[in-house]
Amino acid sequence: MSVEVGLNGYFQSDYEAPNKTIIDVTGQSITPGFLPPMTRKIGDARVLQESEDDGSPQFQRRFLNKYGFVLLEHCSLVENWDSGAFGPSDALQVGDRSEIRHESENDVKTKYLGEVDSLLRETLFPNRQLYIQQPDMVLRRGKNTAHPFFGLGVHNDYGVSADDFQENLQSFSTPESGDEWRESFERKHVSEFMVINFWRTVHMSRPLEHMPLAVLDSSSINSQDLVSSGLKGFTHTGRITNQLSLKYNDDQSWYYYPNMTTDEVLVLKLFHIAKHDTQPRFGGCFHTAFENPSASPDAEERQSCEHRVYVYVLKD
Repeated sequence: MSVEVGLNGYFQSDYEAPNKTIIDVTGQSITPGFLPPMTRKIGDARVLQESEDDGSPQFQRRFLNKYGFVLLEHCSLVENWDSGAFGPSDALQVGDRSEIRHESENDVKTKYLGEVDSLLRETLFPNRQLYIQQPDMVLRRGKNTAHPFFGLGVHNDYGVSADDFQENLQSFSTPESGDEWRESFERKHVSEFMVINFWRTVHMSRPLEHMPLAVLDSSSINSQDLVSSGLKGFTHTGRITNQLSLKYNDDQSWYYYPNMTTDEVLVLKLFHIAKHDTQPRFGGCFHTAFENPSASPDAEERQSCEHRVYVYVLKD
């Protein structure tokens, strides 16, 4: 079920980007080079994934590596996703949270962390040695949550290099947290590092039609179209982020998974860096929510969560 929609957040294809383009999310200053919403075809990712599924145990891993995303069937035992949700002032990172709950009340910590660990080790990266760090929280989005808004703009949450990632981490937390991550990444037994996002609908009685997530085929991106950018006025620290925006290019291929259910999880690779790469290269997945023209008039409002996980791949 393909759709055509206008996507926000694109830069002009001939945009001459400085070292870092600052995007003021408060609207107090205008960002040069932004285009009006650009009409794009959003293909059916279910059809794409089914067409390449050869039934092998390695299929999901190969699909994720090729496209930057993959949909998995996963019926979680979590009943209350809000029991482990970020508060409005919590840092969106792996680490402690400001609001303390009793462990017995946090379904995310007691159930979801183990489920995600199994998906990573058994389904996505079998036969690889992994060190995994997970927050005991998820970021909830939807009505009556701490984050009721949706990201309606083409973006990727991280840059391409270790320096980029360290700077972005520090923008949401402290310089010390960035230094600690860098120390972990630079250890001799670490060969690669990834941020994997587990995105799913929650507390919904019907399949998702309202504000689904569009994902961009990573293999369709020309590196010349990447725009190093930073959000001003977005973090509670006041520091500017380090992430990526995108120039418009007709060759870019967008997809979405129609009618996602609460028994499915969309896995996005947000950041990937390998020490054996002599030059940093893009290893993430651009994405954006979008107004779905095929949604029924009485479509249930989206309730969703995302769970970002640090994955260190260790040397054999």
